[in-house]
Amino acid sequence: MKELELLDKAMNVGYNMLLGKDNEIEDMVFIPDPEITELEMANDLLEYFESTEEYEKCIDIKSAINNINTVNSLI
Repeated sequence: MKELELLDKAMNVGYNMLLGKDNEIEDMVFIPDPEITELEMANDLLEYFESTEEYEKCIDIKSAINNINTVNSLI
């Protein structure tokens, strides 16, 4: 599998994790770094999906970022 395909699969796994969706992993794919915060992961995903012009996913990620920021402001 090519590097770009692996990156795309990993980003889609991260996207599904962020949105709480189930992931069906067929091949070995790296998941996002468990050491980063959910907000950092969301920002990385947003940057990636903007670069691939997957704007529907960007909308979902921005909504998740807003939710994370709202929760963080309440803590």
